[in-house]
Amino acid sequence: MEVRLNLHTSVLLRTLFLLALTNSSCQVAKLRAPVGVHSPFVAIWNSPTELCMKKYRIPIDVSLFEIVGSTLPSATSQNITLFYTDRLGYYPYIDTATAISYNGGIPQMSNMEKHLKKAREDILHYISSATQKGLAIIDWEDWRPTWIRNWASKAIYKEHSIDFAQQKDLTLGQHNVESIARLQFESAAKRFMLNTLKLGKQLRPNYLWGFYLFPNCQNYDYKQNPRSYTGRCPDIEMLRNDKLRWLWKESTALFPNMYLETALKSSQLGAMYTRHRIQEARRLSTLSNAFNALPIYVYSRPVFTDYPEKFLTQPDLVNTIGESAALGANGFIVWGSVNLTRSMNMCMSLNTFIINTLNPYIINVSLSAKLCSAVLCQNNGACIRKEWNKNTYLHLNGTNIVIAQSKRTYKVSGSPSLEDLKYYSENFICNCYAGHKCKEPTDLQKLGPMIVCMQQNICIKLNKRSY
Repeated sequence: MEVRLNLHTSVLLRTLFLLALTNSSCQVAKLRAPVGVHSPFVAIWNSPTELCMKKYRIPIDVSLFEIVGSTLPSATSQNITLFYTDRLGYYPYIDTATAISYNGGIPQMSNMEKHLKKAREDILHYISSATQKGLAIIDWEDWRPTWIRNWASKAIYKEHSIDFAQQKDLTLGQHNVESIARLQFESAAKRFMLNTLKLGKQLRPNYLWGFYLFPNCQNYDYKQNPRSYTGRCPDIEMLRNDKLRWLWKESTALFPNMYLETALKSSQLGAMYTRHRIQEARRLSTLSNAFNALPIYVYSRPVFTDYPEKFLTQPDLVNTIGESAALGANGFIVWGSVNLTRSMNMCMSLNTFIINTLNPYIINVSLSAKLCSAVLCQNNGACIRKEWNKNTYLHLNGTNIVIAQSKRTYKVSGSPSLEDLKYYSENFICNCYAGHKCKEPTDLQKLGPMIVCMQQNICIKLNKRSY
């Protein structure tokens, strides 16, 4: 039986969800354990930066990422696979510049049998191993399955759908042709996306499947009202996300993004923008199953979307990667286009950014997330903010712990104090993995010595003497 929520009821349920999250004693949904790696917060690289080495003999240091994948069409059998429009079946779309339709143009005119046959070949080609684990992300951005969200240049899909409806039934009047076109479009879009998703899960069940930029809460009004901007997702957009329940139910992971424009550079606006987008993903991750949350991997970029030659600052990393970790995302994915490799200077700038800015922050957040997991979850879960809308982060205390470059690697010196451990217990709770048991320690002083490590054998030790 399908339950239909009106706007008032839907908003009320979301309000109750957010209020529950602010309660430190609440029981949050169980997490799915990380895919293929043993980390509460996974760093993933998804960019064709091998071209820097190939073209300019400049190696890009991605050694701290637990999963590394390229977006080039020649790259196959990776732990992360991004299926663009031309790499998965016969995706219907319209070139908005030329108005030429491909594969039917709109989902109503697609050939499902032909599409699925080609999609099967593509999946088996790009993910050749049936036992390998990883992430599979479908990146289809030409149209959106929600009719009303096809605005601006995407309005052409509405126009073609209306023409299609009129051709199917010449008796339709102007007053009801759009409603018929909407039903036809959304039904065909749903069927096209679900059938593709089901095929991927059937062929490669060890991969986590989902669509890039789903969910999206459209909280882009930071330019219009920067002084009053809160980052909050509009109620109407959250309701539209609720109506995509069929997609969240079939997905096995969510892949929102947290790309920044320069208008959000090094400011609290950036934190609020990212925070609400991730929180919306968290809300939807339990929409179909309140007890087992879908994994969330958040896409980020090393540069600003409106200034692709300008790299993020350290505060920007806090506002993106830091927010993701503190809110309980399973990991973050750094995506970059071939533009990152278009010149020797760009490759050199990218590597400098990674070595001097990104890597030290990854070490900071990764080790802190691991340490918090060890202390509060016995390594069987991930730490998450008690108060989701608070500026508390999974950061190491820079007074007690120093991250320094050592030749071609990094060295971490110092140990966390008892106050550092109390910071975890006061500001975070353990979100336990499904099938595991976690018990928060009643007395932090009774914790024994422990060591947590990440990529490149970079470790931090918790000694009795330090507290």
